[in-house]
Amino acid sequence: MIKKKSYLFLFLISSLLFVTLCSFPFNVSANNDPRIHEPLVSLNEALSTRQETIWSSIYFGHYPASEIVKSGWNSVDSYAIRDGDVIRDDELYTRLCEAEWTDDRLSLDGQDYIRINRTDAVTAASDREQHYRWDDPDEWHYFVEEPIKWRILSLKGDEALLLSDRILDCFPFNQTDEKVGWYDSSVRSWLNGYDSGQNLAGEDYSGNGFLDNAFTTDERDAMIRTTCVTPDNQDYGTDCGPDTQDYVFLLSNEEVFADAVAADYGFYAGRGYDDPAKRFLSTTYAKCRGTWWSPVEPYRGNSFWFMRTSGYTPYNVSYICDFGYIYSRGTAVTCDDAGILPAIRIDLSAADIIYAGEVSSADIIKDPLDADEDQTHAEKVQLRNPIIEADDSLPGGIAVTWDTVAFGSYPQTEILEKENEQNGSEADPALFHKLQTSEWSGNELVLDGKRYKRVNSRFFRFDPIIWRVLEVTEDSALLLAAQVLDCVPYYHELTDVHWEQSEIRSWLNGLSKEENLSGTDYSGEGDSFWSTAFSANERLSVMKSYVRNSDNHYFGTSCGPDTVDRVFLLSENETFSSPAAASFGFLTSDAQADPAKRFTPTAYAASRGVWQSAVDESAGNTFWFLRSNGYTASNVVYVGELGDIYNRGIPVICPDAGLIPALRIDLETAGYIYTGTTSSRPQ
Repeated sequence: MIKKKSYLFLFLISSLLFVTLCSFPFNVSANNDPRIHEPLVSLNEALSTRQETIWSSIYFGHYPASEIVKSGWNSVDSYAIRDGDVIRDDELYTRLCEAEWTDDRLSLDGQDYIRINRTDAVTAASDREQHYRWDDPDEWHYFVEEPIKWRILSLKGDEALLLSDRILDCFPFNQTDEKVGWYDSSVRSWLNGYDSGQNLAGEDYSGNGFLDNAFTTDERDAMIRTTCVTPDNQDYGTDCGPDTQDYVFLLSNEEVFADAVAADYGFYAGRGYDDPAKRFLSTTYAKCRGTWWSPVEPYRGNSFWFMRTSGYTPYNVSYICDFGYIYSRGTAVTCDDAGILPAIRIDLSAADIIYAGEVSSADIIKDPLDADEDQTHAEKVQLRNPIIEADDSLPGGIAVTWDTVAFGSYPQTEILEKENEQNGSEADPALFHKLQTSEWSGNELVLDGKRYKRVNSRFFRFDPIIWRVLEVTEDSALLLAAQVLDCVPYYHELTDVHWEQSEIRSWLNGLSKEENLSGTDYSGEGDSFWSTAFSANERLSVMKSYVRNSDNHYFGTSCGPDTVDRVFLLSENETFSSPAAASFGFLTSDAQADPAKRFTPTAYAASRGVWQSAVDESAGNTFWFLRSNGYTASNVVYVGELGDIYNRGIPVICPDAGLIPALRIDLETAGYIYTGTTSSRPQ
């Protein structure tokens, strides 16, 4: 099987940045990459344990994860799926069906795939709730092999202890119901590819275990054999068998809660708490193999995972449940729907790895984008200012990571009758027909609890608006929409006009006809972005911002008086020519294309007329308005599809530029939902 190779290029950083990063109180590995560090634990009152852990992470090895599916696939509940877990691609699915496979493995266009059917699953009952649904036991299911993301639990020089960031597979602790410990269990043999003499069930996994399938020969050479200590169960005194020497292993009770080392690894080192640091999601492959997922508020989508410590008898094994609680009493060793969360040790100086960013224990909450959820129960997390890191592979030499939140909603996803290649769309023939035949009041409709908008016989679903967090103060956060949301001209005719009296400002804020030169009234319900995107309660949490309209940086053109607005566009000053722009994560030079300023439109924005690039380097990107005037007051500055600032501007009547609103919210009252992070690195 062909394995993809990844290479970690160490970058040079300034002495100031090096001193700053190395002053952190954690152990940096001998490979001298300051981004790779031991777990950082800080106070977070919003979490059950009042502590948040941030792990650095790396990619190492490959394993099947995401499923390639055809239209109509619904084998997993939508709330248990995260972005990228499912690849809906009819053409690729057909190619995989028609390809010639060797031992259920295939390399196609440089990418490795595997296929399984119901006989390959650990558990495959078609009628079990919160389990993968098998419509046809003989049908093949196709999975792409992807880099495995690992959290770094500890560092000793170049020796790193890693724990998988996702539950990767489903496998019973033991194949037969008998007294068994880690030493002679089926799962230990399967993880390490041991022969039949190493487990009580007498199964031969040599050459076909997790170790063999997840790592190349070179990768296995960089792995360190670990002594797996197996003390008695701390609550019941159950003998867990002798210690072992293994390359791949499961964590023990001591390592997640019953010993001081658990705290070093970033876990809450006590019991009686549901620990977010112990909550894990399973991949779609693991679900297809049999892993259960939780339907419980607010842990929906999480799975439970085995420890290597025996339970209250040798017929049982301890596990961590969906909400991060340790069940030391355990479950039957033959349990067939628990997740497998492997751990390994590697030599970083010998391993071919790629830095994979940081992982926070605050991220593992229920899916915030599920419209069926009551979002008031979601945990709030401490939002952070943009994280700026050196990265010589990107223009300007920096990479930026922003926290993101969901707040408000707006038409975004198009509902189609048939599948096509359009981004931001979903094919649902039944729903499409219902939308076609329903009685609409104007161009909006609520159907089965969800809100839709009609545009020229096309239908768009309202989805939560995702925002980048540009700045966090003690009680507020400045947000910028993560996508282009709409397409509205700055002004309807070619004339001199400033932000203060532009139509776009009035439309964004729902202002009356007296507030713009055209005399257009946007104050009615549904007539503006303001009234469409936010509920009455949400509007109360959007703060009034003092909007400074500085002269054009290059041409000196006046941009009019300052204003006070709730919703606004960013200015030339805020996107490139000030320290504030740098703190938001933008390059402060217009001589370089800035990845942080590249945006794509939603399907709804595209339907409204937003231009999109067809050039490979910027395919799908669009250009977007700023609020600053260009070289004359009848022009407005914009950001191009590659992230360049065009200070000269474009006429205010331009009909196909994108709109990316910004606003500031009150963190105490706003009902926002934390949605993880986004990065300026290529996705």
